[in-house]
Amino acid sequence: MKRCTFDKEKVLKELGDLSKEKIDEVIDFIRYIKSKDAGIKRDQRKDASNARDNILLSIVGVGESAAPHDLAQHHDNYVYGDL
Repeated sequence: MKRCTFDKEKVLKELGDLSKEKIDEVIDFIRYIKSKDAGIKRDQRKDASNARDNILLSIVGVGESAAPHDLAQHHDNYVYGDL
């Protein structure tokens, strides 16, 4: 928590040197960052909800297997038994 206070003090010090117009830009940027974070969290909750409701999303990863993980690169070798 102490670091947060230090960072806030540092930001306030930097703001002291700016014009009103630049401070308004900083405020707009802060609001943008907050809205972006809120949107990301909302999208994550939505994705989690969709995964529970979508049967196809619920089976993602079922076909994962143990090593080797090179099926795409060596497909012919596995299909035709060249390994």
